[in-house]
Amino acid sequence: MRKTNKSKRDKSLSIILVPHSTNRIKTIKISSVRYKLYIFSTIALTAVICFGLYFASVLHTNNNLKNALADANNKNKKQALLLAENANQISDMLERENQYAQTISDFSDKYNELTKDFVDDSMESVTASRGSSGRSFIDNASELRDILDYLRKINDSEDQSVVNKLSESEKTLQTYIEFFPTLWPAEGRISSPFGYRSDPMNLAKKMHEGIDIAASSGDNIKASASGKVIYSGSNGNYGRCIILNHNNGITTLYAHASSLLVEEGEKVKKGDVIAKVGSSGKSTGPHLHFEVRINGTPDNPIKYLDKK
Repeated sequence: MRKTNKSKRDKSLSIILVPHSTNRIKTIKISSVRYKLYIFSTIALTAVICFGLYFASVLHTNNNLKNALADANNKNKKQALLLAENANQISDMLERENQYAQTISDFSDKYNELTKDFVDDSMESVTASRGSSGRSFIDNASELRDILDYLRKINDSEDQSVVNKLSESEKTLQTYIEFFPTLWPAEGRISSPFGYRSDPMNLAKKMHEGIDIAASSGDNIKASASGKVIYSGSNGNYGRCIILNHNNGITTLYAHASSLLVEEGEKVKKGDVIAKVGSSGKSTGPHLHFEVRINGTPDNPIKYLDKK
């Protein structure tokens, strides 16, 4: 019997409590079954708590990853849209560049063709209207060249073949313009235009075959175009007079000079000073009488001179 009680006591768990405030010792005895139950419950509770904490941590991490993935997807979509827009813009830019290049090429060919055909034709056949149409041609060719330069700047075109073709056409055009009377021969206002007017000497109505440019005595008279001096001397009512031949049937006349600075047979360049303003011949005061003749027929010099 004693053995049995002892065996039961051995299977129990004793917990001894020693309080600081008293000397009484308390002993708590827990049976073996209860002990095991407490131990299991403690382990189970600890496991549940740890699993709960782990699961909560996993959920939190998953939520963060899900949010990060959503942000990444949104950014990818935005970047994809941006790349698509940039691709479209690049495509448009390349298309515009190709169009500009084609336009420049077309204009260049047109410019070259226009210059060559006109100048070649003007050299081969001269008509009474060739001179006045030349002024229009020069204006159109200059405007076309300005357009070409503008397009090349926009497109930043450095195509050497285009540049070379334009340079050759430019030389041809400049050669033609050199012998075309575009330069004003004197500085001053027009005091008497081309056309019928009352003669200042006798008031009779008479054809004025040039323009009078009011200027001071001694002012420079310049060659309106390059050419050859075919007359230099006194010429009746014209007084001291110079006549230049510019080929293509075009001649220019400079009258009422005070002095002549070039001689017959001499070649002059556009802008060279060939005489001085005066009032020689039939004149009421210092001025330059300037004429342009096409195949010997007087034409209005304003058609040819550069616009002021």
